[in-house]
Amino acid sequence: MTLKPARIGSISHGTLRSEDLINAFRNEIEWQLNRNGDYFSRPENFSERDKLNNLVGECQDLWADDDDIIPDRFEEAVEMVNETLPNALEQFCPPYCYFGSHCGDGSDFGYWPSMDSIDELPQVEGSDEAKELGEDCKSVNDHGNVTIYSATGEIILELV
Repeated sequence: MTLKPARIGSISHGTLRSEDLINAFRNEIEWQLNRNGDYFSRPENFSERDKLNNLVGECQDLWADDDDIIPDRFEEAVEMVNETLPNALEQFCPPYCYFGSHCGDGSDFGYWPSMDSIDELPQVEGSDEAKELGEDCKSVNDHGNVTIYSATGEIILELV
C-alpha cells in the first residue's frame, strides 16, 4: 500500500504571513494523514505517522492565547514555514511534482508540476514506446498537454 498523492493545486494563496502559512500547512498535513489513514495504520508506517502528528503538535504549540505566534518562538515559526512543513508535505506530492510556491506567484503555495524534471524525461508517442524504453517517459500532444508514463506504460501524471 502506498500513499495517495495530493492533487495538483493551491492550498494557500495570497499571503506570506507565517501565521497563515503555518495554519494552512498544518491543516494540509492533518488532512493528508486522515486521507491516508490506511497507509499510516500499518505498523511499518507508525514512525512516519508519529513524526507528522508531532509536527502538527509543534505547530499548535507556537500559538499564544491571543491567537498570535508566541514572540519568543517567531524564528522557529519562520523555520517551520520555510523548511520543516514544506519538507513534510513533499512526501504527498504526485510524481514529478513539488510542494512549494507556484513559479508564477510566490504567495500561492501548493503542489505543482516540476517542469524541469518533466523536461528531462525522454519523449515518446505513447505508452507502448514507454514500455519499450523501460523507463518513465513523457508524451506531448499538439495542444501542449503532457502525459507521463511509467516504465510499464501506466499513466502516472496528466497535465492539461
